[in-house]
Amino acid sequence: MDTWSDARIVSLKGQGVKAFLQGYLTCNSDRIRQNAPTPMTLCNLKGRVIANGWAIGDDERVLLVVHFSVAAALAAFLKPYAMFSKCSVEAHNHAVAVASSASGSNSFTDHWCFAHNLLDASRSDADDQSSAIARALVSNKFAWVSDGVAGKFLPQVLGMHEVGAVDFDKGCYLGQEIVARAQFRGAVKRGIDVFEWHGQTPKAGDDWTDSAHGKGTVIFTAATVNADSGQGVWVRSL
Repeated sequence: MDTWSDARIVSLKGQGVKAFLQGYLTCNSDRIRQNAPTPMTLCNLKGRVIANGWAIGDDERVLLVVHFSVAAALAAFLKPYAMFSKCSVEAHNHAVAVASSASGSNSFTDHWCFAHNLLDASRSDADDQSSAIARALVSNKFAWVSDGVAGKFLPQVLGMHEVGAVDFDKGCYLGQEIVARAQFRGAVKRGIDVFEWHGQTPKAGDDWTDSAHGKGTVIFTAATVNADSGQGVWVRSL
C-alpha cells in the first residue's frame, strides 16, 4: 500500500447521507458504492466547481476524495447544511491510501486504485505516489480542482461531464440551474486540453498561452520523473 499526499478525504456520516449529498453533488448519489469510486463535483450557487474528485461509500457513510488544498474549505461549506440532515462532516488531515492496479472496480485512474481502507495511510514505509498519479490524471484529462481555481469554472468547462461526474437527468443540486442552462443552450465555449511545459512548473490558476488557441488558464499539472518538464490540463477556447 502507498499514499497519495496530494489528496484528502472529507467524510460524511448519517443515515440520510446520500439523500443529503443528492442536493450538492453533480452526480447521482444513488450511484455511490463501496469500493467503486464515483467521479463527482460540487458547485457553488453560481454553478462553479469548488471541489471535485471521487465519492465512495454506503447508505450511512460517504468519503469524498478531493485535493488537499480544498478539503477544509469543503467541510466548512457543507457542515451548516449537513446538520439539518443529521449528518456529520469531517476533513481528515492525512494522505489517502492507494495501491497500484492494472484495472478493477476500485480504480480511479489508470494503474491506480484506492486501498480498501482509504483512511489507513499511517505506515511509515509507504511511498508517496502523488507524482505518478498526477501524470495518470493528466493523461486522462481529469481536471482536478485545487484552491487556485476553485469557484471559477463550470463543470462542463472542466470536462467533468466527460469523466462521468455530471448526471444531467438528476434532480436539483446547488448550482444545477446554471449548469443545466449552459449545457442545453450550448453556452459552453471553453473546454480542457493537455499542454506541455518545460522549466518552472506552472501553477493552478496561472495564465497559459499557445499559438493555436490563445490565452487560457492552468488547472492541474504533472511533472516527469526529472521534474524539469511535464504536461498539464488547461482551460482554453473551443
